[in-house]
Order: sequence, then C-alpha cells, then structure tokens
Amino acid sequence: MYATIFMGREVVAHQFIMQIRKNIFKLFIVCFSLFCLNIGIVFAVEEHSENAVTMEQDSVKLITGSINFDDISKKAKNHSYDIKLADFDIFITKQGIREARSEYFPKINAVATTEYTKNFNDIWNSSVTTVGDAFINPYTRFQSLFGITLSYNLFDFGIRRNNLDIAKEDTEIKKLALKLQFQELDMTLIDTYCKLLIAQKQIEINNEILKLAQENLEMKERLLEAKEISRTEVNEQRALVMNTQKSISELKAIVSESINWISFYTGENYDIDNIVVKEFKKPDFDPLEFSDYTKSIVWQIQEKEVKKKELTYRIAKKNYLPRVNAYGRYYIYGSDHSSYNDALKDISPSNYTVGGSVVLPVFDGLKTSAMVQKAAAELKKQLVERDKAIAELMNKISIMRGNLFYLEKQAQDSNLAYKELFEKEKSLEKLLDKKVISPIELNESKIETLKQKIEYEKNAITTVAIQKAIQTITSY
Repeated sequence: MYATIFMGREVVAHQFIMQIRKNIFKLFIVCFSLFCLNIGIVFAVEEHSENAVTMEQDSVKLITGSINFDDISKKAKNHSYDIKLADFDIFITKQGIREARSEYFPKINAVATTEYTKNFNDIWNSSVTTVGDAFINPYTRFQSLFGITLSYNLFDFGIRRNNLDIAKEDTEIKKLALKLQFQELDMTLIDTYCKLLIAQKQIEINNEILKLAQENLEMKERLLEAKEISRTEVNEQRALVMNTQKSISELKAIVSESINWISFYTGENYDIDNIVVKEFKKPDFDPLEFSDYTKSIVWQIQEKEVKKKELTYRIAKKNYLPRVNAYGRYYIYGSDHSSYNDALKDISPSNYTVGGSVVLPVFDGLKTSAMVQKAAAELKKQLVERDKAIAELMNKISIMRGNLFYLEKQAQDSNLAYKELFEKEKSLEKLLDKKVISPIELNESKIETLKQKIEYEKNAITTVAIQKAIQTITSY
C-alpha cells in the first residue's frame, strides 16, 4: 500500500514538473516572439526616421515674401528643441508620480533556484533549515526551490504621501518651466527680430545715402577737373562713399546672422535677398501695469521648489520613526542526494510564512541627523534663491522700463529733428530751383536728413521691441 501511495505521489509530481516545463517553454516562445516584434518595430521606426530626414533634406525650399514676428514666434514654438526637451521632462516627471504611487501597492516577488551543494561533513539525518528567504543545506545533494514572497508597507508616518507630493510638485514645476521656455524663446526672438528689422531699415536708408554720395562724388570730380575745388574735398567725398559701402556690408552680415538664427528657431530657410521684414505690431499694453510678482512664473516655480524642500525636510525627520511592514512567503522545495531529475520529481509544497515587523532605527551612525540638518539647510538656501530670483526679475523689469522711457524720449527727439531737417530740405529744393545753391548742397542736406531718419527708426523699433519684451516677461 505504501508503494502504491509513493508511486501515486511520484506520478503526480512528475506530471506537475512536466506541466511546469511546458509552461516555461510557452513563456519562452511568447517572450522571444515579443522580442523579435519589438526589434522589428525599432528597425522600422529607425528606417522611417532616416527616410523622413532624407525627404526633408531633399525638399528644402527658400521662403520669400514678407515675414512678421507673430508668425515666426508661432513656428518657433512648434519647432524649438528646448520646448521639445521640456515636453520630455514633463513626461519623465509624470512617470515619477507613477513610481511614487507604486509604494501604495504590495510587492510580489517570485524566486526559482536550482543548485548542487557539496558538503564536506555530511549530516545525513539533518533537516532543511531556513533563515528568512535562504535555505541552509547541511549535506551534499541537488535541490530546487520555487517561492513567492509578498510584502507590504502598512504604516510609515506619511513618508509615501510626502514622496508622492514631491513627485507631483516636480511635475508642476516642469509644466511651469515649459511656460518659462516660451517666454525665453519669445525674448530671444524679439531681440533677434529687432536686430534684423533695424539692420534692414538701415540698409534701405544707407542705399539712398550711397546713391546721393556717389552723385556728389561725380559732381566734385568734375569740379576738380575744372579746378574749382581742391582734391581734399574729393578725397573726403570718396571716403564717405567707401564708409557707406562698408556700413552696408556690415549690416548685410547682421541680416544674414539674424536670418540664420531665425531659421534655427523656426526650422525654415529664408531667401535673404527676397524677404521683407514687417514692423512689430505695437502691443496694447501698459508697461507699468505689472506690480504683483507673486503672479509671475518665476515666483510660482520658486514657491514649488520651496515646497519640495519642505517635504524633503519632513521625510528626513520621519526617518527617526518606526515602520510597520507585513509579509508572507510560500515555498515549493525538492531535493535528492545524487540525481538532479529526482530532485525535480521530489518538488512539493514546503512551507508558508506570514508575519509582520516593526523596524525602529536605534543608531545609524548619526546618518539621519545629518540628513535632517542637510534638508533644513537646503530649505533655507531655497528661500534665499527664491528671493534672489524675484529680485532679479523685478530689477530686470525696472531696467527695461527705464530703457523704454529713455528710448521713447529719444524717438520723439529724433523724430522732431528729422522733421526739421526734412523742412530744411524742402527749403533747399526751392533755393536750388532759383539756382541759389548747388545740387551738391541739396544732396548733403538729404544725406543729413537720412542719417537722422536712421536714428529715429532705430529708436522707434527698439521702443516697440522693449514694450513687447516687458509684456512677454510679465505674462503668466
């Protein structure tokens, strides 16, 4: 009868082992198939990406016609590398929230081991001994172990909650950082577009100056041949022509550099010789309107950074408190003195364990104390950094407002001077008709008027640019 029972147990164990082997083989086939599918998808994506790049490179076209700041800003925000990186940062921090939430779920671990132990002092009558998750084998034999362990953190005085709050605050910071990236991108584009617009205006006006200067040079060369003027006057006029040509070349270099930067931000290519840069749209905005810095993005980011440091400080102090854990383990074990297959056939339920533990730190070499002091110092440092960031923001706005008032006054003065010179030019045209003055004098007056126009255009464009910059930096 015992033989029959033993034979029955052996058959059941054998069937159990065979079933495990079949399931493992099926699992291997599924994993291998998924791996191959994943590799195929990766290669397909890479091939598609390479093709996309090639097609993009093959279909490059130059943009002509007029461009304006609003369109460039919109395109730059869709193309900006920094904004794309900020989007990834948001996604990454969201995974941090998922990671923090995982601490609220129990942890389940599966273990499977198979080994051969050679003991130099075999104790044949000894039984298997376990210590925690470890099996101690006091004799020579083959053995295999399958087990499942479940553990759960019952209570930790809110450490999990604080870690989750930190992860959430980090995500909100990244979202605010994305808004800040939009602001910084617009600020950069305003500066670049302003330089481009001023340079293009100066080129247009300097081309008019060059034309007038060349006319005067031709007339003075004729007067020199007639010995009515000295060579010095001709040399001075030729120097004026050359300096104007040099200024135009330098301005074209500024235009080229500005266009290249705009192309970098928008991802588009522009035909420098066939584009017209439109004026800024003057914003309907009061530069003195902003006064509450607590509504700024910088303040919001700094406040959340402070909150993160406060939560870190709380966690550090809670490391002094105990933690309550629950656990359970279930093992299937088999062994044999001389045969690996017999060890597998011998596999049967071995034991299960349930229990709880309370871990109270008694002495950790003052590690927790150092962590608490470090977190406290970091919190105080963050408060100083917040005050510094806000002080820098308000100082920047104050400087921009001061520059704006100065440039508005300069623009008004240069506009009045331009109008006076324009009226003088009209008077000289009448005198030229009466042959009271020469064409050279009229051209010199026109050149003076155009130079004053350059100053006015520069001040007027910069004034609007600063207004837009203040509007951008104070938006929230």
